[in-house]
This record gives sequence, C-alpha cells and structure tokens, in this order.
Amino acid sequence: MKRTHFFHGILLIVVILSFMACKDDHGPIYLISATDHQQITDGKLEINLFSKGEKFLIRGGEGNYTIKNENEEIVDYRYDGDTLTFIPVSIGATTTLIADRSGNSYTLSISVNNPQSNYRVDSISATVEGDELTKGEEAELIARITEDAPVQPGGRMLFTYSDASLTYGDLKIFPNNTGNYQIGIFERTLKYAEDTGEPYQQIEAEMAGSTKKTYTFMLFEDEASSVQTTTGQEETTTVSLIKEDVTAQYKGEFSGLTKAYRIYHLTKLP
Repeated sequence: MKRTHFFHGILLIVVILSFMACKDDHGPIYLISATDHQQITDGKLEINLFSKGEKFLIRGGEGNYTIKNENEEIVDYRYDGDTLTFIPVSIGATTTLIADRSGNSYTLSISVNNPQSNYRVDSISATVEGDELTKGEEAELIARITEDAPVQPGGRMLFTYSDASLTYGDLKIFPNNTGNYQIGIFERTLKYAEDTGEPYQQIEAEMAGSTKKTYTFMLFEDEASSVQTTTGQEETTTVSLIKEDVTAQYKGEFSGLTKAYRIYHLTKLP
C-alpha cells in the first residue's frame, strides 16, 4: 500500500511539473512590429494621426487571443489571426487588452498625435558674401548674425503638422534649453537650390505676439547610414541644417553686403 501511495505521489508531482512546464512554455504575451520585428518593451505605442495603420504580430501566451479595445473613437483595430493592425481615428489616448484562455494578458497604452519634427540646435554659423566688405566688417557681421539668432545652441524648433501632406502646422521655438518657447504657424513647400539642384523644404513661419515676427527657413536633410549597434541593427542618422536668409536684416548697415545666411546645425530628435 505504501509503495502504491509512493508511486501515486511521484505521478502527481510529474503531472504538476508538466503543467507548470507547459505554462512556462507559453510565456508572457508581447507584441513585435510586423515591419522591423522590434518588440514593444514599455507597453506604450504612439501613432501618427495620418498613418494608415501600425501592424504588429502577437507572440507568447497560448494563442487563441481575445482583444478588447477600450475606445474605438481613438483607435480602431483589425486582427486576421496573424497580424494586428491599429488604425488611428482621432487624437487622444486609449488602451488595448490582449488575453488568452490561460490567464495571460498584455495591456498596451496607445496615444494618437499629430506628427511632429523636433530639431535641436547644436551649433550656429554664418556665411556672408560681398566684394566690397572689408575683413573687419566680414568678421563683425558673422559674429552679429550668430549672436542675433532667435534660437541658440541647446534650443529647439518643434514643428507639429496639422494635415496629412505635412504642409501646415504650428511651430514652437525654444530659444535655449529651458522650457520657455514662442509659438507660431508655418507653411512649408518643396524647393530646389538654384546652384546645386538640391531639394529642401522652404518654411514660412509667422510667430504670435505683437511684433508678428516672420522667418523664412530653408530646411535641408540628408539621411546617412551609421555603423551597426550592439544589437546588430543598423541605425540611420539624419543630418539636418536650416539656412536663414538674413541679407535684408543687415544690408542697410553693411552696404557692401550682397548675401548673408544664418545656418543652424541640427540634430533631429525622435
């Protein structure tokens, strides 16, 4: 009898361990991008309002997933049994719960926002042209152009687009690395440099306030591949600069001036 109880005990332990092993095999539920197969690690997702949808693959759990969308007025979804697509509807925040029959669950916080381009100013330089400028005037003018810049190194320019073509929107200018900023509206147009044919975005901005300060920026961007990261992924950096034509601002004081540009050397932030 004792031997029978012993074998029954062993069998019970084996069953329990097998059950635990099977449960562990499922693992937690998580999402990976259907495009680059990167996993969402912080449980948060930001979607561009004008996006046609962000696609993900559900992994972990036992399969047979159920999906509960908290607010379909913010985000809708499609799930075909393999690919889960989140479709933005309107600006706001919501959550989506993914669960299986074994009690595994995963909650994703989703925010839908207008797309943005955020640039930090790393440094400022200037170029001046004028056959009748003296060396002293040229040096003084370059120093003045950099000192008079509305954004100093450490400051930012934040463009928030209000249309799907990324043509119009709001501009926030952060003069330095504090939280203070000026706000205005902008419109951008694709142009090509007359001398090189290089494409750039011409940005006409009008800032709010009593002075109604206006700017004309020439935004140049060039993507360049960097070395591989420690995870084996190849990162792509964007080299950006803005040229601001300031000839009219200084022409009256420096009669020999024919052309002057203020140049913002930028880093495009995520």
